Amino acid sequence: MHHFTAPLCGTLFYMYVSQMLKMMYIESPFKHSNDTVKSLCESCFRGFSIAHNALLSGFSFYICSSLVNVVAQQGMVIRSGHFMSQPDVKNLILWFYLSKYYEYFDTFLLYMKGRNPIFLQKYHHVGAVICWHLCYTYDVDMIIYGTILNSGVHTVMYAYYLATLFKWDIRGMRMYITSGQMIQLGTGAIAGAYCYMPPVESWQNYSVILLFDAYIVGLMVMFGQFMVNNYVVKKETIKQA
Repeated sequence: MHHFTAPLCGTLFYMYVSQMLKMMYIESPFKHSNDTVKSLCESCFRGFSIAHNALLSGFSFYICSSLVNVVAQQGMVIRSGHFMSQPDVKNLILWFYLSKYYEYFDTFLLYMKGRNPIFLQKYHHVGAVICWHLCYTYDVDMIIYGTILNSGVHTVMYAYYLATLFKWDIRGMRMYITSGQMIQLGTGAIAGAYCYMPPVESWQNYSVILLFDAYIVGLMVMFGQFMVNNYVVKKETIKQA
């Protein structure tokens, strides 16, 4: 049970802070009457948002490039514990896993903007922490390839969010980023389930992979609905208007 302490505490923290921010910024938003204080708060919020997205984009690029370099040197080895038995590689996975807790701020920042995050985002953040925690704890080698895919997409995604803060008109990129997320998820789920099937991986670790895949299926269903609502339905509505 102690293996689940960190993600359980993280989930409770995420839910508690989300509820508090929802009450503060959506259900009964506070508007400061002093323009100077209001302007200062907005400047601080913008500065933190810029730093947040720049940090996550740069960090994701570092993790992705570091792991790609490892695979380039050693080859695409499909074997139980090959990569996770190497301390340097495992440390990279540890840092990326810990970054999943920091990504909670994606949701917190939305609440502070006065927006109510959709269920997809909450499911995404809670599930990612649990899955990376299990893969790191049980040395599931599949997570190397999953982290390369995820950190690669996150490099582009957070760079996009950063660009929008500077008012760059690149909204057309959203559909391609979401498509990239879908491809990443589908590729990781299928490859993980097929390539690491026992006896390549132990049944214990393979059960972690299957749990990860179940989480991915849920994500893909919700991402698919998100794409239909935002890139198909909205487009048709605009045409009819």
